[in-house]
Amino acid sequence: MKRKCAEAAFKMIREGMVVGLGGGETIQYLIEFIHMSGIKVKVVTPSAKTALIAAQHELEIIPTWLCDHVDIAFDGCNEIDRQLLCLKSMGAIHTQEKIIGSMADEYVILAPETRFFEHLSFDVPLTIEIMKDAYSCIMKKLFDLGFTAAPRSSKEKDGFVMSDNGNIIVDIDMRSVEDPVQANEMISALYGVVDTSLFANVVTKALIASKEGIEIIEKKEAL
Repeated sequence: MKRKCAEAAFKMIREGMVVGLGGGETIQYLIEFIHMSGIKVKVVTPSAKTALIAAQHELEIIPTWLCDHVDIAFDGCNEIDRQLLCLKSMGAIHTQEKIIGSMADEYVILAPETRFFEHLSFDVPLTIEIMKDAYSCIMKKLFDLGFTAAPRSSKEKDGFVMSDNGNIIVDIDMRSVEDPVQANEMISALYGVVDTSLFANVVTKALIASKEGIEIIEKKEAL
């Protein structure tokens, strides 16, 4: 299914494009399709692993900070729903992903049907990136607001999981929150929060892969 999804995504790429590529196995298949086709594109990515694989496949990579426009960007997700609300928590690179998504004319999510919901389930937490100096203050405010939050830890690392920017990664349980979009806006407004892993009004299209084929979910234009 991931290969099917990558193949459908490849059909959206044209010669000379600046293409954003996220992380994951589907993106690796997409890199292979681009390489085998021989078309020339420039790649911008938030993922060091994707950058390495793209370089190994002889694709030109440009750093995000030198890029001011992306023609089309592709990424995976942990969950996406029919309204194109997207949760991208587990990689802890959501800030960089959202930057690239905001620069893109089209930001396309590639996902298997197991990650597609009518409404987000939040089986994975909302993840936020917090500046170190604001950590204790933000945690107190989150608890005062009624959220259950904890810094992310890893068996492979002592202490907190840190972002590529040197900030602390915190996970918030959103399963009992009635209005996650409103809650996300409230959390985002706290000073010291860099960004959250909920993508609202960023995704323009989703390609959902199943055994039956590819379902395309597109952003509906406002009336």
